Amino acid sequence: MTNESSPLTAEQELHLIESYRTLTHLAQTVRVPAVLASVRACLAELRIALDGQAVEFDYYREPSRTLVA
Repeated sequence: MTNESSPLTAEQELHLIESYRTLTHLAQTVRVPAVLASVRACLAELRIALDGQAVEFDYYREPSRTLVA
């Protein structure tokens, strides 16, 4: 790993967006307070990272961009 900053690949961007969606689903469905707090913290950090990389992403709904297995 280098100290240089490089842009995300399209695949990395999609994985991060899918991770955001997964964490959002967990935040809406999990009932364990400690887990919910952790998920919310992860969501906040991921949102900051995506914003910092200028990732074009509707944080609330964007069904057209999904990972293809």
